[in-house]
Amino acid sequence: MDDSKLKLTFEKYDIELSNDNVFKLNSADNNFKYDFVYHDEEAPKFQCSQHAIKVFVDGQLYKSAIVCAIAGGTTIHSQSAVIADNDIFISCADKVFSLSLPDLTLNWITQVDMATCFGIYKADNGLFTHGEMSVARLDHNGLIVWQTGLRDIIVNIEENREQNEFVMHDTYISLLDFNNNKYQLGFDGKFISEQLSEQQKHWDLIDKKRNQRNEKTWWKFWA
Repeated sequence: MDDSKLKLTFEKYDIELSNDNVFKLNSADNNFKYDFVYHDEEAPKFQCSQHAIKVFVDGQLYKSAIVCAIAGGTTIHSQSAVIADNDIFISCADKVFSLSLPDLTLNWITQVDMATCFGIYKADNGLFTHGEMSVARLDHNGLIVWQTGLRDIIVNIEENREQNEFVMHDTYISLLDFNNNKYQLGFDGKFISEQLSEQQKHWDLIDKKRNQRNEKTWWKFWA
């Protein structure tokens, strides 16, 4: 099992999330027997992301579950899960799993991105997901209220990052894409501002010239 862990609290309960990469679906040889196993349709066929949830009361294990899903791999970190009302919401691969607390029964599973869901946040009485391809807002029933992409993937691989690619504020979200374009996105799914990088401006100019050249070539062909 991976050493990465996330610890949360709910009422009198302590909740611990971790990666369990050695768990095998439908195997009798697993070292730990979870009370519940939840997975998407493809997880039994391929290697998948597997996140364990354990609920403790007074230091004693009360309930346990594991969620498994196929897509871009995810791991447990500070934004892997949030608690709202009586439910915990967990990002796993390209999906969000909602489990009730403290008993860990499944409420729903929703795909929130075409590739990977990096994290989940709560604000404005809603849930927001940072995906590789898009940002989405969900209601507490797992329905996608809106979903939007940027000019490029929402990933920043620079070692000395001046800005994180996804930052929640009181009334909006700051975003940075792979081309270093900066955005402010309102909680209603509408863009407040867009600041293009010099690299993006250069590429846009090249595309514009290429399109103009192709258009002239097209009309010359039919002349």
